[in-house]
Amino acid sequence: MVMVNLLLVNPMTNITMVVLWAGAGFVGGMIAGTKKGAFVVGLITWLSSLGIVVLCFYLLIIGGIDLGTIPNIPPGESLINLLSIPIFQDMLGQLLPLLSGMGGGETPDFTALLMPVAIWIVVPIVIVIIAGMIGATVRPKEVF
Repeated sequence: MVMVNLLLVNPMTNITMVVLWAGAGFVGGMIAGTKKGAFVVGLITWLSSLGIVVLCFYLLIIGGIDLGTIPNIPPGESLINLLSIPIFQDMLGQLLPLLSGMGGGETPDFTALLMPVAIWIVVPIVIVIIAGMIGATVRPKEVF
């Protein structure tokens, strides 16, 4: 679930996700020891996280989703409580204005549709790579 949150929560509005990505990049950079190695480790870290989530969704679809196995909503909870979770608030905050602007026969603005996706893709990569390069600078590769 942490990996899903890392990939779905907008890092521009949630400092916790920025810290988690930066921590992963910093540790990867310290292990790599060089700035080029930190770049590669940061990129592979993000790509492997994305790959694992895609694989999980693929296996979920191939295996079939049995709606009977979804647990009931706990007593005292409601749809309002579910939609108040930050990940859903971010998504709804991005989607509702876009969906309301698509009515009336107007052509949707595709840059407005793609910019949030581009931000969610680019910002974590940049954070991981920069933190990795800082980690490589803090602990350079040891030469024997």
